[in-house]
Parts: sequence; C-alpha cells; structure tokens
Amino acid sequence: MRRLLLPAALLAATPATAAPLTITKTVTMVSDPLGNLLPRSLPGSVADYRTRAENPTANLLKPVGDIVLLEELPANVDLRVADLNAGKGPVEFSDGSLLGTGLAASGLTYAFTALASTTDGLEFYNGTSWAYQPVADADGYDRNVRAIRVKLGATFATGTSFQLRYRVRIR
Repeated sequence: MRRLLLPAALLAATPATAAPLTITKTVTMVSDPLGNLLPRSLPGSVADYRTRAENPTANLLKPVGDIVLLEELPANVDLRVADLNAGKGPVEFSDGSLLGTGLAASGLTYAFTALASTTDGLEFYNGTSWAYQPVADADGYDRNVRAIRVKLGATFATGTSFQLRYRVRIR
C-alpha cells in the first residue's frame, strides 16, 4: 500500500470563490398621466423596476448564500411602499421556478412583515439611515426613500434564478 503525503495547507478547508451571478435590471413603464396606450416616461408616470439574478452552473460545488441586494433609487422617483400584492409589501420576490411548478426553484427565501419591521428581509434608506420607516402618501408612495436593501435567506441553487420587482412614480 502506498501512502500519499500532502502538505498541511492542502488539507485545510478553504472556501471556494463563487463565480459571479448574472444580474439584469429592467424598467417597464406601467402608466403615464396622459393615459397613453404605450406609456411614456413623464412626471407622474408609474414604472416597474425588475432585477433578475441567475446563479451559473459554474457554482455547482460553491454554495452561494446570504444574498443582499442594494437597490439605489434615481433622484427623480418616489418608491411605492404600499403592497404590490396583498400582504406581500412593496417588493415582490419571484422564485425562478419553472412555470410556477416548484421545479428548478432557487431555494432562496424572502420575508416581509411590515414597513416598520427590523427583522424581515427589507430595509429602507432615506439618505441618512437604514433605520428609516417609510410613510405612504395618499397614493401609496414615499418620496424620502432613496434606496432599499433586500436580504434573501438560504442557499441559491445552482443554475436557477429569482426576480425582484418594485414600483416607482416619476416626479
């Protein structure tokens, strides 16, 4: 029997560096104050921002977890802080599952409790503090929010994706 001697440094566990995620951000006009069939970007217009992240197959043996996305808002928009979907809050998390079947799910979790919560997966920044608690105007928007931070739990499955969506109103 042959023995193989390895230097101690090779035996120590070292975390593997994960390949970069692919991040795509899009903006879709939802409506404008003129009621155009094809909404334009005008003051008073409403737009949806979508951020999609994909975990490449190169990360098969390199777990990716504790994902935090920082979304800075342009200076000329107000964030919708009212619910996008009943009880889901101002940010919608869509798992990358295949046609909603649960197959090819990202494995990530997102929790929203309330705008004032300090323990859920969503934080708001007003230019000076991440402890800012948004207050919706009559239309459900808060012009003081300058950025949001979305924290996702669990491990991001390789070869899958997720999407975040939030809504803004142009000033």
